[in-house]
This record gives sequence, C-alpha cells and structure tokens, in this order.
Amino acid sequence: MPEDTIYALVISSVRGRYALDDPLHGQDITSGQALAILLGGHWTLGSIEHAGGLYVPEHAAQPASSGYYFLANDGSLCGLCAGMNIRIR
Repeated sequence: MPEDTIYALVISSVRGRYALDDPLHGQDITSGQALAILLGGHWTLGSIEHAGGLYVPEHAAQPASSGYYFLANDGSLCGLCAGMNIRIR
C-alpha cells in the first residue's frame, strides 16, 4: 500500500475490527500496525493496539471493556472511530 494514500477507517464486517475504506473488501487493521492518523488537522505517527479492559479513554468513568485504539509515538492514546483518515506506514 502506498504510504501517501489516505484511507477512511470503517467498521469491518469482521466483528470488533476496523477496515480501510470498505467493510467487506478493505484490509482489516490489526495490533502493531504502524500508521499515521489525521488528528486536529495534523498527521500523527503511531500504531494500532488492542487491549482488554486496559484502555482508558481520557475523562472516562471506567475503562473500555476491550478494543482497538491508536497509540501515538509520543505515548498519547486515542480511541478509533469510523470516518477517521489514516495512512499506512
């Protein structure tokens, strides 16, 4: 996949996962996958990670039960949602 191609994150047809551009035919993303995500108008480098009960979104009353999240190279965390723009590195 070209590094400069921008993909939209979508809910995958595989339960509990995200895919690139198309739920049925798009590549699923997985733990450890390096990518850049567009946050606040800036491309942020990091990777996709998965946790079970360990992922705590900022200002959350309790941890998420499990799921994928984005771990930026600076150590900050961001939840994933459909429609986010990403580039595979």
